[in-house]
Amino acid sequence: MKLNRLLWRARGTFMVLWALLFILAAPAALAVDYDSQINALSQQIKNNQSAASQKQAEANTLQGKVSALNSEISAAQAALQRTRVETAKTQADITAQTAELAKQTDNLKQNLQTIYKDRDVTPIEMLASSQNLSDFVGKQEYVTQVKDKIEATIASISTLKSQLEQKKIELDARAADEVGQVANIAAKRAEQQSLLTQTKGQESAYQSLVQQNQAQLNAVFAARAEEIRRNAQAGGSFRAGGQCGGGYPNVWCNASQDSMVDDYGYYNRECVSYAAWKRHAIGRTVPMYWGNAGDWYWRANSSNPQYGDIVVWPYGPGSPYGHVAIVESNNGSSITVSEYNYSPRGGFSTRTIPMGSLGGARFIR
Repeated sequence: MKLNRLLWRARGTFMVLWALLFILAAPAALAVDYDSQINALSQQIKNNQSAASQKQAEANTLQGKVSALNSEISAAQAALQRTRVETAKTQADITAQTAELAKQTDNLKQNLQTIYKDRDVTPIEMLASSQNLSDFVGKQEYVTQVKDKIEATIASISTLKSQLEQKKIELDARAADEVGQVANIAAKRAEQQSLLTQTKGQESAYQSLVQQNQAQLNAVFAARAEEIRRNAQAGGSFRAGGQCGGGYPNVWCNASQDSMVDDYGYYNRECVSYAAWKRHAIGRTVPMYWGNAGDWYWRANSSNPQYGDIVVWPYGPGSPYGHVAIVESNNGSSITVSEYNYSPRGGFSTRTIPMGSLGGARFIR
């Protein structure tokens, strides 16, 4: 019994010591859940970028409406100006016809005075002053003709004046209607312009949020990198190459894909994990916690790939997460790359790609 108890105690002590040894040997864990922060901020950036793009599209539509209303206002103002010119000419014609009517009325008045004066002469005296009967009749007809002609002229002028006055009434009404049209269109333009200003403000606000989110994301990246650096100084170190394809460390390549996170913030056996490790191995700038491969695309800064550069393919229908690889060589017409998770899935491979078949890929020096 005592022996069994001693054995059980020894066994328990051994298991505790083994557990402590395992914990001490394991890589230092990060104190903060940076992955959740990075994922949340990345999603916020995407959402705000999408909202900003939507507001930009709305602003473009509103700008088109404002431009169309500007054209309508210009056309309506031009029509109003033509109406006003026509109204002014009509008023001038009315003034001229009024003066002519006054003149002809005065002529009629003077002729009537002459006629009435002549009527003080008796018919016998007029007949006596005439050379003959025909002359007498001619004088009577002349007086009547002069009177009729002046009266006809006055009637014609009066009719024309009435027509001009009616035309002016119609022109004034048309001008008032056109003034109303201009005002209505201007009101619509003001409404659309207000919406345009509001929409541009919303777009600007979303763009500001994107910048804020990006600054926050960069801060999280920096904090995570600093914590990893401190962990490394406290006992961590660069993981040397293993026997897996491309020299990728055994601890990562022998584990199931996406079952653990590497020292750079990526899931194991992914293209980004291999690229980060490879850059570290050859002494180049290490992409720490840059997100999915497609998120690396905007960091591209080279068009002449060299050994150790990162080639990045953007997000696309056939590549929902993007893809990265490491340039091994460049002969001018094609490049050879090493990569993970291209073919086979989660495995190592190399391939040679003609420069003309890179499909929009870019490079990070």
